[in-house]
Amino acid sequence: MSRDRFHLQKRLVNAGLLVAILLLGSTGVVAFLNARQWQTTQARVQHTYDVLLALERTKTNLNAVANAQQGYWLAQAEHSGSRLFWPADQASLEQMQQSLAQLQQLTADNPAQQARLQAINTLWQDYQALYQAQVESSAAANQLAAGFSARDAARDTVRLPLTQTHQIHDRLQQQLVALLNQMATTEQHLLEQRTASTAQLTRTANAILAIAYSISLASLAAIYALLRREASKRQRAEANLRRSEHKFQSVFDELYEFAALLTPEGILIDVNQAPLAFAQVSRDAVLGKPLWEFPLWQQRPELTDIAKTAVSQAAAGHLFHTEVTFDDASKQPHTFDVSVKPIYPSQSERVVWLIAEGRDITTQVQLRDALRQERNRTLQLINSSVDGIAAFDETGTCTVWNPAMETLTGIACDRALGQSGVELFRSLVPDSLLQPLHLGTTDTVTTFDFSQPHPQTGQIRVIEARYSPLHNGNTTVTGGLIVLRDVTRQRELERLKREFISIISHEIRTPLSSIRGALGLVAEGILDDDPQTAKEMLGIANTNIERLVRLVNDILALNRLESGQVDLKHQWCPAVSLVQQAFSSVEALATAHQIRLEATVPDDLWVWADPDWLVQVLVNLVNNAIKFSPPQTAIVVTANAIASEATIQFAVTDQGRGIPADKLQTIFGRFQQVDASDSRQKGGTGLGLAICRRIVQQHGGRIWAESEVGQGSTFYFTLPWPREGRGKRQDAGFCEVEESVIDGG
Repeated sequence: MSRDRFHLQKRLVNAGLLVAILLLGSTGVVAFLNARQWQTTQARVQHTYDVLLALERTKTNLNAVANAQQGYWLAQAEHSGSRLFWPADQASLEQMQQSLAQLQQLTADNPAQQARLQAINTLWQDYQALYQAQVESSAAANQLAAGFSARDAARDTVRLPLTQTHQIHDRLQQQLVALLNQMATTEQHLLEQRTASTAQLTRTANAILAIAYSISLASLAAIYALLRREASKRQRAEANLRRSEHKFQSVFDELYEFAALLTPEGILIDVNQAPLAFAQVSRDAVLGKPLWEFPLWQQRPELTDIAKTAVSQAAAGHLFHTEVTFDDASKQPHTFDVSVKPIYPSQSERVVWLIAEGRDITTQVQLRDALRQERNRTLQLINSSVDGIAAFDETGTCTVWNPAMETLTGIACDRALGQSGVELFRSLVPDSLLQPLHLGTTDTVTTFDFSQPHPQTGQIRVIEARYSPLHNGNTTVTGGLIVLRDVTRQRELERLKREFISIISHEIRTPLSSIRGALGLVAEGILDDDPQTAKEMLGIANTNIERLVRLVNDILALNRLESGQVDLKHQWCPAVSLVQQAFSSVEALATAHQIRLEATVPDDLWVWADPDWLVQVLVNLVNNAIKFSPPQTAIVVTANAIASEATIQFAVTDQGRGIPADKLQTIFGRFQQVDASDSRQKGGTGLGLAICRRIVQQHGGRIWAESEVGQGSTFYFTLPWPREGRGKRQDAGFCEVEESVIDGG
């Protein structure tokens, strides 16, 4: 059979099927419309039956009313005032009223019937009015004018003679029955018409269905004959196709990768043996089902969603590619590289099949994850490093710039990455250091220092830089790494260490020299003949030994304060008691220098502090004031509460030589004095104010000095004033303070 003939037969078969389908569809539509019209007509027939039934019920109720009233009148004629038939009469009236109301509803769509029903209601009202007048009237009026109507009798409440009343009731009843019969006749005609219409619709529908089905059967018979003739040819073609499919299936099943053929809707047409063996499922159990119902895709809800997305994306003509993890029969995870591709027939843009593929890449993923974890660990170490780290490739372009490098240089990471390292460091490093440094290509380790102001504070910092080349496992340089470290504090500590050693050496060597000289003269016997001079030499040695002891004590006390070894024991203490104890400790020194000690402290002022250490602060400050005050002057200690700042402020004021403005801050440092000769002349160590600052800071306060040269000085310090302690009084007298006062410098 030629290709053109095949296509012609295919078109004929399709045309026949289309005709049959159109006929059946048209028949179905006609039958549906006819059925709806039949249902409507049938509903109308049923409505007519309901009206007729209501009319019969109304006539029955009318007869019941007439009979009940007749019985009531007969009983009243025999026995005046008898109520024997009264309940039946009232029940009949109520049923009659309900029947008329039902007719009113049923005939609402028929104006002619509504007019008759209106006349019936009018007659019924006359009927009731006449009867009610006869029942309720207590007079025995027997007059009846000629032509006196039932409504006039009801209005005038005149009791008519029984015979005339019966006649009027009979006439009204006959009129009511006549109207009801007319309504019944009308409904009977409607019933006949609607019944005939229903029968006609049924005959028409049967005829249409018979014709349509006859034509459809003829079309199907022709199509069947045409298909039957081609069956043998198709069977031979199918046999050849099965042989070809067997070859394809053999190759398909031997594939190591997962492979499946799908419809555009995702239905599995075929699947090779690899995924079946992995999932331990038979081919028959999965073919004909959607891809997402394959057991592997059912392991987790997110896998099912991925399968649905893959099918929809490939059906739309796009390649879907991702990585998923399936568990094998032993619950071991395996990572697969999965793709779903659309397949188009030749010279067509419509997707006819989908091919799903999967390749086990578990080993590759494990290696990749290990490399990623190692890289992340390295980056984490770099980013968490306190040293600035920057890496450059072989072209000198920046590839890594950690947060510490941002802090040290003030250059943001997003600005540095991808930029030339030479340009980045040009504003930081002098050209003399930068020129021989070829970032990314230099194969030698280089170390240098440079100064850089802090990006926020502007404080000059000393930065130590170290450049190291990077290799790829051999001698080839593939980049470079530069590490910056802020060594400002380290260098400052080294400087302070050198200064401290120098000062300590000087402070210790001077008294030791005096001690050695004095004791040497005594030991050699040179002063044996001069006991007074020998005694003076021993006095000099003793004085210098005491100076050494004070120096060692001050150094130890300051070290304890700075290392956090001091555990302050806060308690409420009267400020006046602390000042008095400080005065007691320095009273002898003040008397020797002819200095008056004065205090202005409120008796009710209490402080929350460690009394031992606070007395030491006061002693050191008063001691310094005594040493630098001229005779016949006064030193005044004051204390008061500053409510606005929630602090208690102490002040020690002297009338000494004063302190230059440039020394007001430095005098609180170690071994810092206004004059270098003060240590020798005044006997201090230069550590007293440093100790005071540490004690006050550990109490949460601050200390400072105000002075004018030649006008004296005032040293202030503050202590926190807890809110709950304001106005507090204690009856304990004063705090006990150990006498461990440190000499001021």
